[in-house]
Amino acid sequence: MANDMGEFLNNWVNEVEKGMKLSVEDKAKITGEGAEAFSTVLHDHTPRSNEIYRRGRSAGHANAKHHNRNRKTKHLQDSITYKPGYTADKLHTGDTDVGFEGKYYDFLAKIVNNGQHHMSPKRYKNMHFLDKAQQEAKKSVAEAELKAYKEVMNHDSDK
Repeated sequence: MANDMGEFLNNWVNEVEKGMKLSVEDKAKITGEGAEAFSTVLHDHTPRSNEIYRRGRSAGHANAKHHNRNRKTKHLQDSITYKPGYTADKLHTGDTDVGFEGKYYDFLAKIVNNGQHHMSPKRYKNMHFLDKAQQEAKKSVAEAELKAYKEVMNHDSDK
């Protein structure tokens, strides 16, 4: 009985150590799956206007009057991006950040998420869409990362 328990604990410790020493590529696979799950939920929660952006449209201070010619050429919902294994600073650490393309869309997402003065009922409804998406995505992100973790750990045990 004691040998069985000792053997069980040794195997358990070995598995935990192996899980703590993931390579950057393995970590990128795991966090990439979680990022994909989160980006799907975020896409569903991100508000979408009826605007059609064929030629682009200026929004906020992004116009010629303020010497800024950035044009909004797509919906905020379509600008969600991530790269498995890379942070927002483009560092290859294995962590995966989910965000919006460029600082212009980040700025627009911040305005929509945090609200502004004199908002319509529609804008009140859209407030805190990021927070709502994060709350709703917790379970699906954890499940996706767990599935990827098991695949990575099984793949490593075959070696």
